[in-house]
Amino acid sequence: MDVEEYYCRLRNTFPANPEREPIFLSMERICDILSCTRRNVQILLTKMMEKSYIEWLPGRGRGNLSQIVFLVSYRDIVLSKAKWLVEKGKINEAWSMLEMLQDPAVKSEIMTWLSELFGVKRDMEEKDVLRFPFYRPLLRLDPAFVCRRMETHWIEQVFNTLVRYSNQDGKFHPQLAHYWESNVMKTSWTFFLRKGVRFHNDKIMTSRDVAFTFQRLLTSSPAEWLTSKIKEIRETSKYGITFELNEPNALFLHFLCTERYSIVPEMLDGTGSDEQFAIMPIGTGPFKITKNNESMLVAEANEFYLEGCPHLDRIEMWVWPNYEENQEQLQSDGEDQLVYFEAQIKESLRPALAQLEKGSTFITINTAKKGITQQMKFRQALHYGIDRQQMIHELGGIRHQPSTGFNLEDTDKAFYNDYDTQLAATLLEESGYKGETITLYTYEMPANDQTSKWLQRVYKHLGISLEIVKLSLEELANPEIIMKADMILSGEVLGEQPDISLIEMYMSKNSFITNHLGAVDKMNINQQISNCLRYENSDIRMGYLISIQEELKRNFSILFLYHSLQIVGHHQTLQGISLNAWGKIDYKNVWLRNT
Repeated sequence: MDVEEYYCRLRNTFPANPEREPIFLSMERICDILSCTRRNVQILLTKMMEKSYIEWLPGRGRGNLSQIVFLVSYRDIVLSKAKWLVEKGKINEAWSMLEMLQDPAVKSEIMTWLSELFGVKRDMEEKDVLRFPFYRPLLRLDPAFVCRRMETHWIEQVFNTLVRYSNQDGKFHPQLAHYWESNVMKTSWTFFLRKGVRFHNDKIMTSRDVAFTFQRLLTSSPAEWLTSKIKEIRETSKYGITFELNEPNALFLHFLCTERYSIVPEMLDGTGSDEQFAIMPIGTGPFKITKNNESMLVAEANEFYLEGCPHLDRIEMWVWPNYEENQEQLQSDGEDQLVYFEAQIKESLRPALAQLEKGSTFITINTAKKGITQQMKFRQALHYGIDRQQMIHELGGIRHQPSTGFNLEDTDKAFYNDYDTQLAATLLEESGYKGETITLYTYEMPANDQTSKWLQRVYKHLGISLEIVKLSLEELANPEIIMKADMILSGEVLGEQPDISLIEMYMSKNSFITNHLGAVDKMNINQQISNCLRYENSDIRMGYLISIQEELKRNFSILFLYHSLQIVGHHQTLQGISLNAWGKIDYKNVWLRNT
């Protein structure tokens, strides 16, 4: 702690004592309040005097009382300290200090001041700066290991892929490659790269970077199942590269459009580690990361971006762990605000964009682990014991409608209206369940925390003992950890190509679903995915994927819960606002209308 925190601790101990009126204390009492040795207390009191926080007249001789006069109010110290921390970019420390505040009025005043800093501001240099809050830091911005939607969204702002797929016209568009071709069998793919494209570190992109990207994926990424199908990567020229595949793959181009296959610079010189690269990634995209820590993420516009410089000059994402709990403090009308919400949008923040995301929150049940979860009737009891409509009604937030599958079109009302506690109780008894504790693993996220506790309460009423284990998503993605869990509460958001997202989900070595299946079920999924890879028609591919989903539902290996509604509130002066598949804003298209 610094001297201000010690002063606040001392001042707060005597809230009724006015400023500039003396109080008499023994050194032993002060040592006890500050939890310090006598020597350190003397040093601290001296510093407080130097900063004009107190007047201190030491007692003469051991046992005599010291006279202390408080000169500054607790409120003024806290406000000054919080503002100083924020101005220095120490946002994380500022939140920690605010969490310890016992005075709601002071906390509210600081929150109001903080909220006034958010939105789009035009600085003295006529630069447009977008600043908004988010509840956690983003320290894993490596395309090879991306597994969360906000990280995926930022990767799309920082990196480019060889080719881009557009949902609007259903076509492929040039990005880092300006032209591509394949043989008739779809076993050989050649790409011709744009010339003059620079990474954020000013390095010119060439075919060596593309080859390095895919070799890196092959050796270290959860997505190596696709790169393992590459027989050879051949640099045909400085700006030409050919991929020879082990077998025909009509979807190879589709996969290359996903964020996992964003092109990274060759780093064979050993100047940086994967950990450091994840924090400060280097891409070719519209924004370059200039700062990223526990307090904030800062991105500057890439003036030399291949599609033109973004309209925003700078983006600052401030890590505010509980910003949704303080919505009443967020900007009033008349300010240029942008806020990602899981809860209700303030009227003053209209217009707001809302999008029912493709994908679903679900529970996967471990049928590969010995125990009660291998019993079909136990899994059925888990299903019939959940009233999904009631869950949505009670918890609210992002939960919008019950789900019966990953796609919004998969509306099987009979499935989510199956709630029947009497049937669940009967199935539970017939399953042989003896009251053993069942573990439900999930990853750290406010919505997951709420949903898991709701399930724990509901299942307790049914007679099932549920233990919640909460880990980081990186920890939970470990196959060994996955196998320990009886159940996992998770969610999957489908990208611009829903069928490709589902294929990657099933085939990843870190998949919660497939890691919880027995050998026969895994083999069936692999066969269905192999069938998908043969067809260019997306409807045919989706047919195979729906077949996988329905088989999982029939076996009660997966329990679908709900679809989420993603909401973004913004002020009317912000233009170019639209939601991508992740429910986020594509920042390179945002601009500020002068009023």
